[in-house]
Amino acid sequence: MDLSYDVLIAGAGPAGCAAAYDLASAGRRPVMLDRRTFPRPKACACGLTRKTLRALRYSVEPVVERVGREVVLQEAGPRFQEGARVADKTCEVRLRTRKIICAMAVRERFDAFCLAQTLAAGAEMKKIDGVVAVREFADCVELDVTLADGSAETLRAPVLIGADGSNGQMRRLWAGLEARTGEAFLESRAADVPSEPDWYARGFALEATVPFDALPERLPAGDAPHDLVFDFAPIAGGYGWLFPKGDHINVGVGGFVPKKGGAGPGDVTCESVTRALLENYTRTKLGVQLDEVKAHVSGQHLGLGGDGYVPRGRVLLAGDAAGLVDPLTGEGIYSAIKSGQAAAGAAMACGTADTASLCAAYAERLSELQAMLAFSRDAARSFYREPGRGFRVVRKRLLRHLMLKTYADGLPHAKLLAGLRATAKQVA
Repeated sequence: MDLSYDVLIAGAGPAGCAAAYDLASAGRRPVMLDRRTFPRPKACACGLTRKTLRALRYSVEPVVERVGREVVLQEAGPRFQEGARVADKTCEVRLRTRKIICAMAVRERFDAFCLAQTLAAGAEMKKIDGVVAVREFADCVELDVTLADGSAETLRAPVLIGADGSNGQMRRLWAGLEARTGEAFLESRAADVPSEPDWYARGFALEATVPFDALPERLPAGDAPHDLVFDFAPIAGGYGWLFPKGDHINVGVGGFVPKKGGAGPGDVTCESVTRALLENYTRTKLGVQLDEVKAHVSGQHLGLGGDGYVPRGRVLLAGDAAGLVDPLTGEGIYSAIKSGQAAAGAAMACGTADTASLCAAYAERLSELQAMLAFSRDAARSFYREPGRGFRVVRKRLLRHLMLKTYADGLPHAKLLAGLRATAKQVA
């Protein structure tokens, strides 16, 4: 069967829903394709920054469980380079504001809520079993999919938005199309796709949920149960976190995926994220054993390197599929929403035009986000090479204010970028 839509969207997470919502609200006919049934569990600390809340087209107050107005940054201190991996409380920095820095939600509920809003706006959702192949023509793209009952369908639209996350197929299928440029029509099959694009990198995170009522009366590391903590002590090339929710704490560790030799992007020294590391970190910070409290542990790869993504063809990548996770903070929902909206805007502006116009329209709409990620890439390489130096920067009053604003609101102005760079250079 051959079905026609205005836009095909692979993935119904934040990026896919953001694209579909804008398209449906504008009277277009998008279809989201996903292998999972919602609500579905998803590893994610799910702290929604102010910029994320502003980017959404609707309020997510019904799924917000707690709001944070203070962020606690922790480090191991000078002994980090000697292998110390426990935070020194005398070195921590607290960033406070009267405004909400971020809102806490559970990712499973957040995603299901966003999908419900998107379907209510008129978007269509189709559950698939897998993607077989993608073909690109001069004026459209075709996607062969299999359904749960074993049947197959071919879907056609002027644009396909790949928003299926870091572990999805669309990025590699897109790379397969790139490898065949110059043929009469391009085809990339899931059974025979190339390796990752050169610009793409990965992070990895493990997390667990621990009920408040399972915690000891006093936490062993001196943290308060409701502290929002970013802890750069437990792992080189990453951080641990405590994100308080309504009835539990989300505790996790994440970092760059080490390449051969133990280095990450920009030759940052990295350590692997393992379950043993998470178990030790949870015991150190919360004083509980994960198996004793029957905590659910889950993991997720993060898509990085997206500042190097250049749109080509009729397949537009968004969110983690495009490597748009912030490499300094690990935040991905904001980039997913903004890139999904950007892809929808490009599709509406020139979906049936030539591919050069489509790609130029998407690149222009992505440019501000990619500039922010490029800055974060440089900052991450500098910070994770020598966290102690990074904390000296954080202790500068002006830079502390700018960093908090950057995390909460993004980098809307070149002046802010210049201020961050200039102030950082003063600390060595």
